[in-house]
Amino acid sequence: MAKFLKYLAAALFAIGAITSYVWWNYDAVVAMILRPQTASADGITEESFALVTPDGHHFALGDLPTALESFPAADRQTRPLVLFVHGFGPDPDGEFGLYTMGELGKGANADVIMFRWPSWISMTEFPVLNASAASERLIGLLRQVEELRGPSNALEKRPVMVVGHSMAGEVFRHIGEAEPALPAGLITRILFAVPETALPGHRLWMERLSFADEIFVFVNEDDPALQVTTTMYNTARLGRTLINLDGSAEPLAKNADYILLDPESWRHYFFVSGQRSEAIDQIFSDVLRNGKTALSNHYLRREPAENVFVVVGPGAETPGS
Repeated sequence: MAKFLKYLAAALFAIGAITSYVWWNYDAVVAMILRPQTASADGITEESFALVTPDGHHFALGDLPTALESFPAADRQTRPLVLFVHGFGPDPDGEFGLYTMGELGKGANADVIMFRWPSWISMTEFPVLNASAASERLIGLLRQVEELRGPSNALEKRPVMVVGHSMAGEVFRHIGEAEPALPAGLITRILFAVPETALPGHRLWMERLSFADEIFVFVNEDDPALQVTTTMYNTARLGRTLINLDGSAEPLAKNADYILLDPESWRHYFFVSGQRSEAIDQIFSDVLRNGKTALSNHYLRREPAENVFVVVGPGAETPGS
């Protein structure tokens, strides 16, 4: 029995040591497993893409008018529309995805439609080529928005906002680099929630998103998912920091405002109610609804760089607010 207990104690110690190592080196361990996609994205089909409404209904990507008609008709002509572009992961239109859309709708008092794209291959493959393919389809969707902006059409008087989460940043990087001929003012504002894309050089593609009146980038230094991709790419990620790994400050896009989250707000889905602080809850909804006027929120402090703001949180509001 004594010998058994000795081996059991050794086994428990080993398990504890391994668990502790994984806990403190989570990003390095996951980065050892996860790798950027290298196989061609040719295997995806048009059925891999869809428009999804918060009630779980799916529509073909080219059928935006029908998706819009599925919402209650009472205030359909003027109610804002949010296009939600999700990030990496399986079942983006599953229960949590639908809940997320519902929360965005409440925060913006808007209808919400998800642009679903093939954001999952496996636990070991990061779908970077799929993100490129998704950008081409998203440009097509934005062209539909342009058509529906015409006189007497469904979006003539409706503000259209975009919320892009995590790997949606990579999708929009490809859009910016493609420089699609989309009209100014097509999109009222884009909110990038911890965008998973490289920090270096992001200004170049972001300033080409001239079809958006306003752009906001929410940055979270403690985001666990972006800690993994920082390790995997050995490159600073836009959704995590504005400082490169060598300590140099990255030039910022002149057409964007950057909001640095409270360090305690470590959750990847910080913008979903119940996942964030009171300050972030208020700020994200306020920016989504009101754009630049929300930057005067008393939970925000302007940094020396004119387009950088820091969330100061409840109990640490700016003086005189």
